[in-house]
Amino acid sequence: MQRSYKIGYFVTNNIQHIPPVIALYPYIGGVVFTDNRWVYKHLVTKYAELNIPVVYKTMRRQLQREILRQRIRVMLYPSYHTLYFGKAVQIFHGGLSDKTYVESLLILLYDLVLFPGEKTRDKVARSDYLKRIPEWKIVGYPKFDPLINGSLYAAPLFQNTRKTILYAPTWLSQKRPYVSKVVSFSSYGESSLELWALDIIRELSRRFNVCIKYHSRIYREPGDIYDQVDALIKELDVSEYVKVARDDNILPYMARANLMISDMSTACYEWFHFDRPIVFANPSPEHYKRSDDISSNTYAWQAGDVINAKEDILKFVRKNLARDEYREIRNRIFRYAVFQPDGRATERQARAITDFYERYEHVPYVWLMITTFAVHKWRRLIIVVRNRYYRLLKKEKIGR
Repeated sequence: MQRSYKIGYFVTNNIQHIPPVIALYPYIGGVVFTDNRWVYKHLVTKYAELNIPVVYKTMRRQLQREILRQRIRVMLYPSYHTLYFGKAVQIFHGGLSDKTYVESLLILLYDLVLFPGEKTRDKVARSDYLKRIPEWKIVGYPKFDPLINGSLYAAPLFQNTRKTILYAPTWLSQKRPYVSKVVSFSSYGESSLELWALDIIRELSRRFNVCIKYHSRIYREPGDIYDQVDALIKELDVSEYVKVARDDNILPYMARANLMISDMSTACYEWFHFDRPIVFANPSPEHYKRSDDISSNTYAWQAGDVINAKEDILKFVRKNLARDEYREIRNRIFRYAVFQPDGRATERQARAITDFYERYEHVPYVWLMITTFAVHKWRRLIIVVRNRYYRLLKKEKIGR
């Protein structure tokens, strides 16, 4: 019989944060808290058979009251958010990618951080934050466990004998003034979607199946790239060979593909597990180059050819399907990024969480809530002050 732990998960604004919860729930139980209607509906429909308790409230202060009412002691976060009450554990929904979010000051909000591998830990260490995290462990990547243990179901994507190319771009930034200050690398942010999606369809749909797996963070506007993709599929009459997918877990789509095209997403590292060739679509050829620096957002690009021009698309796909020249370096990077892909990562993660939980199990509940709230608020204040200081320092340097 599963022991009852007073554990909560906070999932907000992104269904791709759900798989870590689904992996852990059978081991440690708990309650999911969300302020996002889409997340709530996805959980209670796709995963209805698990009967996971879900609390949906539109206001975070309402969720905080629910945490207290249900006497939750430890909160798990698959993203950089916090509800302040209870001990906070960062479990990552990805955590493998080369994007700089891993090295965010927000990682200092958490009492325990569970890393998927050495690379993520080293990136945080290089940013000088690792020594400021109260506790951390490397446990592996639980999302791979169903794949390794043979329980991942992958339905056929296409009813033909063509090879399948999976295109998995990272999320496209909202076109708002504040976003351009955060994602200033290029006019396309870190996503290749606007630059390459239509050309990928045109170049590949005559010879291959193409599955476009969007990131779940989609901000729709009339006539945007998503509408353009749909219109092009209809115009070329290739719906039999080009399909669009939006889901919380990309692994079933990867399982059916022969080659993947991506950019700077965690999906690149997830694809490495399949030991199949990858081609990278450069979101900004004038800005981005391949790098062997782990702090670079193109570190993974060592493992494949990089599309910088329309002519590269078909050329590199054909080349890599015929001969996998990057296999050795791809596997080396994968071993560095993912700790022990042996099908037991969820067990290690669950054990780390329950061991941590048991240390605070008998602390008087009111005292635990008062102290954790105060500590987390204090950490948030420090982060805000530091961020403002760094921005002022940057402006001063630019002014010189």
